[in-house]
Amino acid sequence: MKLLIASLFALSAGVAAASDAPPESNFNLTYALELDRAGQIVSLTPQPALDSPELQTRIETEVRGWSFRPAHLDGQPVPTRTFLRLGVSAPGLDPSLARIVSATTGPAIASMTSPGYPAAALRRGEGGLVVLKLKLDTQGRVRGVATQPGSSPKREFTEAARAAAKHWRFIPETANGQAVAGAVMIPVCFRAHSAQPQACDWQGPAGQRFTPSSVAVAIEPAARITSELAIVSN
Repeated sequence: MKLLIASLFALSAGVAAASDAPPESNFNLTYALELDRAGQIVSLTPQPALDSPELQTRIETEVRGWSFRPAHLDGQPVPTRTFLRLGVSAPGLDPSLARIVSATTGPAIASMTSPGYPAAALRRGEGGLVVLKLKLDTQGRVRGVATQPGSSPKREFTEAARAAAKHWRFIPETANGQAVAGAVMIPVCFRAHSAQPQACDWQGPAGQRFTPSSVAVAIEPAARITSELAIVSN
């Protein structure tokens, strides 16, 4: 029996390795995204790159067709650096079948350790979901942790998730070269081996549903996706 935190593994890894992916492949991919004052893409850098150049090209071609809103300072748009997190479905890792199913902008995760699994709950084969809202300073440090609606009512899961989150670090967005503070929501899924189903879906901002492998959702990110063609969650 062990802790499985799909959302955390996906965030820290950036993307599932193609060699380890099942035929029906769903994975997360993160890009460092540089925008100019007009919201046009200056650079789009995968972190890390995919093992399949064809699949990566397919994804990037779609993203480069999107429009973005850069950060504003004193009411004026400024060059912005953000992190674009994509949820991708690519059955059989076939580029022709690949589609982007979710897209968010915001800070990136620099380091993250999994919470300890509460021993008593593990012995009972119990799991749960804790949705955290984290306030971040301009250094990417967590300065506030709050539990959000939809979390497990079991205090042991909440305490474990909150304790771990205080030590997580992020890479902040920048506006005109200056780091900006931010906030993110992250689902932490505790799942033990059990004969009982343990759902870990959660309702994100605006009532959108996210799965355990969803990435973090930034609250009021500095840069936003404005393209109607993109499936966005911020």
